[in-house]
Amino acid sequence: MNRRRFDSRRNRGGKLPRNTAPVELTISHVGGRGDGVGRASYKHNHITDEHSVFVPATLAGEQIVATPVAISSQGIRAVLHELITPSPERREPDCAAFPACGGCNFQHWQDEAVTAWKQDLVTGFLARAGIPCPEITPPHVAPRHTRRRATFHLKRLAGGVAAGFLERGSDRIITPQDCSVLDPDLITLLTHLSDLADSRFPVGVSIDAQANMLDNGICLLLSGPDNWHDSILEDLAGWAATRGLARLSVAEGDGEPLTLLAPAPPVIRLGAVVVTPPPGAFLQATTDAEAVLQQAVAGIVGGASRVMDLFAGSGTLSLPLLKGLSRLTAAENDTAAIAAMKAAVDAAGLGAQLECIQVDLMRAPLTADMFGDVEAVILDPPRAGASAQCEILATTAVPSIAMVSCNPASFARDAAILVAGGYQLTSLQVIDQFRFSSHVEIVAGLVRS
Repeated sequence: MNRRRFDSRRNRGGKLPRNTAPVELTISHVGGRGDGVGRASYKHNHITDEHSVFVPATLAGEQIVATPVAISSQGIRAVLHELITPSPERREPDCAAFPACGGCNFQHWQDEAVTAWKQDLVTGFLARAGIPCPEITPPHVAPRHTRRRATFHLKRLAGGVAAGFLERGSDRIITPQDCSVLDPDLITLLTHLSDLADSRFPVGVSIDAQANMLDNGICLLLSGPDNWHDSILEDLAGWAATRGLARLSVAEGDGEPLTLLAPAPPVIRLGAVVVTPPPGAFLQATTDAEAVLQQAVAGIVGGASRVMDLFAGSGTLSLPLLKGLSRLTAAENDTAAIAAMKAAVDAAGLGAQLECIQVDLMRAPLTADMFGDVEAVILDPPRAGASAQCEILATTAVPSIAMVSCNPASFARDAAILVAGGYQLTSLQVIDQFRFSSHVEIVAGLVRS
């Protein structure tokens, strides 16, 4: 059949009718986004063709019946209708909200198999990039019930409140049940937030509630449309006080957060430094995995005394090293994060050892001359990676690079740039801090050959 006719114009990304006939197929593998993938013959717009079919909550080798829900140039997205032959690696999910809840991909898969899949995902991207893989440090898997940050979605309805996580590929809100990912204190917070929304929020308003568990309590940022909180600011502050929050802030649209309550500075300790991160700050998903990342980075940096931290945030990976350094240069675009880092270092009496550079490294990477006497670089970019900065790093004489990534594809691409410039990948570890999801954290060491 003429595939071009399918790929173009009105068929791209289209939803299918609810009465679409199911298809029977065998899952060949689990794809990079966590869905089982198979092939099936399917008739669409009077054209019958073979398509890739993506089915959540399925495993390699399983024979299934699936109901197609959408079709695009990449294939058919479907939902599991009947499991004919289950995989021996299948297990019972912990949470009754699976697979509807968008927080998890792998509640149905045995833990050891998930860890192996994530490690194979990383080594597969490296192999395709032509990078020799070093001896791999055994993977680290964060324990259940340790996730310390979450963004909940709340919507006040005429008949109650929808509170929880978004269904994958939808704006429907799913309430997690018996969640084995989140710290129990965050589950309790979700219940309190639901009660708050039911009694205080205007009907129709939708709010995002970003919660970070810090050393002295939960920091909560509520974000919504303009003027959503005008009539309830005092109520919100009182509610936060009764719930023992370390800080409550609110925001409208893209505006700066307004802090309503902070009985004491909300803090997180990073080595000898105590940081007060800004509302909604990025934190590693679990303290357990954070400690493993910090230890791995320290091992890669070794005895370096002049270190540069790129995409530094509030200093999660570099501040634990500060007391042993003669100079730490931190580059970060987030004004509030870099200010929090500087204030904390100054308060610890170590300000002379820190240089801060506020810069958008994606648009304006640091030039090669800025790495003249740098002995080690810590590189922790967002999911898109840091190809432009790596192109420049590859021309420098920096002896070692500690590279942290949450995206195997951009990690392999950036590592390939550095290897082509004369670096060698010497260490690699997979850290599964996003338990039961398809996300994976990587920490790797590269040295100048």
